[in-house]
Amino acid sequence: MAAALAGCQTTEKAAQTLKSEWIGRSADSFFVQNGPPVAGFPRDNGGQIYTWRGGEATSVRPGSFQTRTVPTQTLDGRRTTTTTTTYQPPRQFNYVCEAQIVADQQGIIESIRISRDSDGMGLSFSRCAELFARD
Repeated sequence: MAAALAGCQTTEKAAQTLKSEWIGRSADSFFVQNGPPVAGFPRDNGGQIYTWRGGEATSVRPGSFQTRTVPTQTLDGRRTTTTTTTYQPPRQFNYVCEAQIVADQQGIIESIRISRDSDGMGLSFSRCAELFARD
């Protein structure tokens, strides 16, 4: 189990990687490499605040049945069994990584933070980590 968890990445690890790799670089370069922003808001100083979203995916886990049989005894001493079947309906899982990127008037990234992060699609605790974290 420890070996399996050793490969897991977290939102914090992805945030560290984003900051170290992108602060001081061009926001345009980030968007060329990772996809365009979903929104942009002008700052008073001429810069921009961007909302970027990536890694969007959906998966569906099929429904399942679980049957459990329990031996019981009636009040008059007879032995019987009770069978219970539980149904778990299909579930949809949505995966996404979202970041807020602040750029100055020249388009240079001043700050970047993860604002939304789902579980990862694999063994990761973080979709952003699947996209950005480096081992």
